[in-house]
Amino acid sequence: MVNHRILVGIKTVHTIIFLGMSAAILYVLYCGLTRTYNRWLGVALAMVILECVVFVANGRRCPLTKWARYYGDASGNDWIADIFLPARFAPKIPLVCGGLFVVSLIVLVVNLLLSIG
Repeated sequence: MVNHRILVGIKTVHTIIFLGMSAAILYVLYCGLTRTYNRWLGVALAMVILECVVFVANGRRCPLTKWARYYGDASGNDWIADIFLPARFAPKIPLVCGGLFVVSLIVLVVNLLLSIG
């Protein structure tokens, strides 16, 4: 039985989390490019690392996807089925966001090392 009200709530929460994580990744890249090292960089790094731990600890699946399926999401895929994005983008999200985060970390570390030395 599909519970549309709960599904919309789950999808909305997941979309907000997705947008927050995307903003955090972009902020890490910004900090690396501008050599900005502040409290917000620490917050952004902590957010993304926590999200990665949750994702990996849950078998590389978002816990909210499981809830969305329980409440009637018929997509049946293991990707981010409960987010408001076209289905063709969902499988690419971990690769794109993860790759961008790794690049952001590299830029951050290289510029930190250059500013020290």
